[in-house]
Amino acid sequence: MDWVSGCAVHSLDGHFCDPPVRYAYRFDRAVMSPDGRYAVLYEVLGTKGLVLKEGKVLREINRSFYHATAYEYPIALHTFPSGRTILAHCPDDYCRLEIEDIETGQRLTQRTSQSPDFFHSRLQFRGDGRYLLSAGWIWHPIDSVRVFDVSRALEQPESLDDKGLLETGEWGMELHSAAFGEGDTLVLSGSEPEALGLYSLTERRLLSEVPFEQAVGTMMVMGGHVVHFFEHPTLIDLSTGHVVERWSDLATGLQCGSIIRHLPPLPPLALDPAGHRFAVGTEKGIEVVRFIV
Repeated sequence: MDWVSGCAVHSLDGHFCDPPVRYAYRFDRAVMSPDGRYAVLYEVLGTKGLVLKEGKVLREINRSFYHATAYEYPIALHTFPSGRTILAHCPDDYCRLEIEDIETGQRLTQRTSQSPDFFHSRLQFRGDGRYLLSAGWIWHPIDSVRVFDVSRALEQPESLDDKGLLETGEWGMELHSAAFGEGDTLVLSGSEPEALGLYSLTERRLLSEVPFEQAVGTMMVMGGHVVHFFEHPTLIDLSTGHVVERWSDLATGLQCGSIIRHLPPLPPLALDPAGHRFAVGTEKGIEVVRFIV
């Protein structure tokens, strides 16, 4: 489903359905709720977003202008078993993370506490919605990661303004990207030196660390392996850091952190860790890679 183009449908058998609508704005990214009912179109280096329900415009959203042209728009959706869908974004300030009811726009994390100086970006809910990840940056710039307990944030909104669940002092390096792994784990990509780490969110400690001799971009975790998308999709064994497979014929851009203003345009990329597959937009069409597990 290509929401940005106006809900065009690309079937795996190559069939294409024309989009029923054209949006008169420069939206270039989209995120969809797990239940498929909601989607948000947004401009990745802009301030405007558009919330859709079943393909119809529901409301508009915005983020702060401050350095918006430098780093990736922070936004993520999650649907609870009850059917309620929530939206995480930064509608008021670059450093103030909020959770809303996507249908009504009701602010579920209204609070008076002061938010720390952190540029939230690349938001991601864990599959069950227990945790919310923000892979952003702090001023100079330095890439960093925050993880929050969603249930606690809904009960105690001020918890979104503390340091979260990630204790990275023992690692002592810049964190460029992160992705949820199996169970309570988080896979982290660090530099100086380049390394991949496996972190326990319940024990709040680094479980393992392996060296990796190149930059790591956006990640998708599948069991004991991770696919990263810096330059080309690359499958890595998390226990050793060894490259298992690399798709050198697929170009997936040069993104490592959330600051992407200086990079060439990134190709369309869709990740489906639950379905063990990913898709990359190319000049010839859409390439889908599926893992047999």
